[in-house]
Amino acid sequence: MRQIPEEYIVKLERDILEAEGIFVHTPSVFAKDNLFYVRLEALYTCGPQYEVRRAGLDSFLLFFIREGEMLFEYGGRSFVARKKDIVLLDCMQPHRYKALTRTEFYWFHFDGSASRAYFDHFRENKGLHFREQRNMEENFVLIHDLMRSGCPDEGAMSVHVHRILALLFSSVGKSSAPSDIIARARVYMDEHYMEKLSAEQIAEASRVSPSHLFRVFRSETGLTPYGYLTNVRMEHAMKMLLNTSYSVEEIADLCAFCSSANFIRAFRQSTGVTPRRFRKLISGITSAGP
Repeated sequence: MRQIPEEYIVKLERDILEAEGIFVHTPSVFAKDNLFYVRLEALYTCGPQYEVRRAGLDSFLLFFIREGEMLFEYGGRSFVARKKDIVLLDCMQPHRYKALTRTEFYWFHFDGSASRAYFDHFRENKGLHFREQRNMEENFVLIHDLMRSGCPDEGAMSVHVHRILALLFSSVGKSSAPSDIIARARVYMDEHYMEKLSAEQIAEASRVSPSHLFRVFRSETGLTPYGYLTNVRMEHAMKMLLNTSYSVEEIADLCAFCSSANFIRAFRQSTGVTPRRFRKLISGITSAGP
């Protein structure tokens, strides 16, 4: 790994006032096939003449704004990122970013593992601008220190990149508490999962129309109300398989699946095995005994 000389940075990008980096890393074959990896990374302080336009670079790019403001143009829209904000871009798509004031920010180009899946999820759900991520700077500092070391531990690097993405994932679309609509719907389904519930019943308990409940539930949780209800039933079914002697047919009836065949099909889709096979595998029971 090597650091790009400062004279090259000055020629390529205008109004960089201070720079720690650019640090460059060539990932191993194992890292490229199995881990998240960082290729380029730096900490910049830039003036308002700093601007980058780009398209066609095969990597993803993460920013953490320490101070100042930056304008981003991506996907046909523009937005301003401020102190403690994080921005994620796919560099294959045309984009532009520009400092609006004196701005200090971490950035790194990365790829590997589930990078594309995370990016697509963020883009399709709540966007690529994550505001006021006040507890995230430490992760960027750790990546910066690893890249600056000259011989970064690729396993540690992968952990830190994944931690950033996973923390963003856990906060996407979620406020500190679910809305009243979602809370009422969840409580009702948690308490009545053993009954045959209709969309109208769940919506009535939530005090909204079925169509409105569907939209809000999908937006806040990523699931439909029926998807959430199926998960609740499946969790109770698993507990019954492990903690009771009920038959598969009895559990299917107790958890309000339409039939034992429907329960077995749903269980196999969720776990990859049938309910009976799950009970045997988890309990350590085979045809020859435990």
